[in-house]
Amino acid sequence: MDRLHALWARARGQDCYTCQFAQTFRSNGDGQVTRLHAFCRNPDSQFHDRPLPARRWCPAWQQDPGGRKPDPVEAEGLTA
Repeated sequence: MDRLHALWARARGQDCYTCQFAQTFRSNGDGQVTRLHAFCRNPDSQFHDRPLPARRWCPAWQQDPGGRKPDPVEAEGLTA
């Protein structure tokens, strides 16, 4: 049932990127990981202060009042 709920929520646009606690930021990196990171900052989530989960959804999702997507990040100097 949880999988069905997650699928339905995702179809309605409820994913980690529209959560009010998602944070996307640039990092200098150490050469081992990508330089663009997305972390969950929701204190009620099991992914608190960790990278966004692969399924991009969790039960602690909360709508951002502005309905935002990630903040634009400068692409200059990014490596893949």
